[in-house]
Amino acid sequence: MDLAIVDWFGYNLPPQERMRLIKAAGFSGVMLLWTGAFDRDYKAFPEYARAAGLAVENAHSPYWGYNDLWVAGPKGQKFMKEMLECVQACADYGIPTLVMHPEQKNGTKISRPPLDFTVGIERLKRVVDAAERLHVNIAMENMCRPEYLDRIFSSIDSKRLGFCFDSGHWNVFMPEADLLGLYGDKLMALHLHDNDGKEDWHALPFSGNIDWGGIIAKLKALPYGGAAALEVGIKQLEHIKEPDAFLRLAAERAARINFTDERTPS
Repeated sequence: MDLAIVDWFGYNLPPQERMRLIKAAGFSGVMLLWTGAFDRDYKAFPEYARAAGLAVENAHSPYWGYNDLWVAGPKGQKFMKEMLECVQACADYGIPTLVMHPEQKNGTKISRPPLDFTVGIERLKRVVDAAERLHVNIAMENMCRPEYLDRIFSSIDSKRLGFCFDSGHWNVFMPEADLLGLYGDKLMALHLHDNDGKEDWHALPFSGNIDWGGIIAKLKALPYGGAAALEVGIKQLEHIKEPDAFLRLAAERAARINFTDERTPS
């Protein structure tokens, strides 16, 4: 089974060093934060990753502006343009999948969904059309409210539009929803991390109260061929000062989430 981790995992190191350590810890792939929030040279990360022997699993679009998508006006148009630029960047840099949020949160504070999804759906259709033309996948991530994914997947039919399951968001915001049952056939990416069901920790799996046995069982029943991918930082493990020690532990935790059929080569 392939293992992947996000390129920023909580230690202030040069990106090339982070990539080297990720590979040395046993990971085969990396998820890129396509935002510039942590590193100004993030557009060089595909080159850094491949030079270290890592596959690029996907890139995460910027975290801000998602609520503007659903509202008529220039802010929403600007956000749509930024998403179109992200799709083009994925094509240009050989990144197979772009992960997008359908909404924006601030900690555990969330906004109400729009009364009318029409404007946002039309904008997303343009983004998906560009993804189809450029042979890039769009993976919509579960955030806070189930209405968004339901409306998106019922309104846009494309093999390039799929689902990114985020275990931490699910545990905090909608643990009663069977997201893998609803959208598992569309699964294109995983964001695996743990928490206490109250705050979005982004901690290593098996650090909180998520039922990982249940998630593994659901993943085993799905035709998902991607990596067990961690979107984590050092929450709950701040005492680990050495990044290589943290990454080795992260790889061990990721390997425990084994949803690969033993009859299938990993």
